Amino acid sequence: MMKRMLVLRLVIACLTAAPAVLQAGILSPIYNVDHPTAGLLEHGEYYCAGRIGPESSVLAGLGVGIKGIFQIGASFGVQKVFERGSLAANDKVGFQVKVRLLEEYQTPALAIGFDNQGRGFYHEDAERYDRKSPGFYAVLSKNYLTAAGEISLHGGANYSTESEDDGSPDFFAGADWRVISELSFLFDADAALNDNADGVMFGKGGIYIDGAVRVNYGGHLSFMLVFRDLTGNFKPAGGVGREFEISVWDSF
Repeated sequence: MMKRMLVLRLVIACLTAAPAVLQAGILSPIYNVDHPTAGLLEHGEYYCAGRIGPESSVLAGLGVGIKGIFQIGASFGVQKVFERGSLAANDKVGFQVKVRLLEEYQTPALAIGFDNQGRGFYHEDAERYDRKSPGFYAVLSKNYLTAAGEISLHGGANYSTESEDDGSPDFFAGADWRVISELSFLFDADAALNDNADGVMFGKGGIYIDGAVRVNYGGHLSFMLVFRDLTGNFKPAGGVGREFEISVWDSF
């Protein structure tokens, strides 16, 4: 419970903190390690991303910005890609939509959206992924320019449609620290309030914390190394998971 209260405090801090820094016109990332931010692709911008993870899983996705206030995307996951035997494709295609309601000025930017892409296997009997998708969400983001680099803070609430075992609302927080233009360190925290059902072999009742290092190259290509579940909250896993993502960013 104390750990989950920490996530709630992180969310509140992201929304209300006013550190002694000079705010600049910094473009917010459109997602952190996993969770969405209030950042948005501009009109005609798009990205394509592919992530390789544990169990020889591959998750591919793309997104497109429309009119600077609207973003849509789709994704699909497959497991056991680099093993013998048949592939194990997810039963669902992921869809994402995000609308920014407030631009960032002295207050954080605000976006609402929907994302039904979870992480890991999709378990048809339980009607959920290993790590549940965000579902419906609202998120606020604030960007700062400091002597130590650019910092983006994010906090939000969500309700996953994967509610067969636990339909509680959830909270998340994140940070993106861009040390230089080519190098960023990322942090994600998930209170996992909707992953606490008795007898379910997924979460242990604690929080999820993920970290990542992102390297940008040439303004259109990025590489990200993810360290999954630093708190060891996922029951079936035997340790920290590692994932590698390649993404391409461009415009029409």
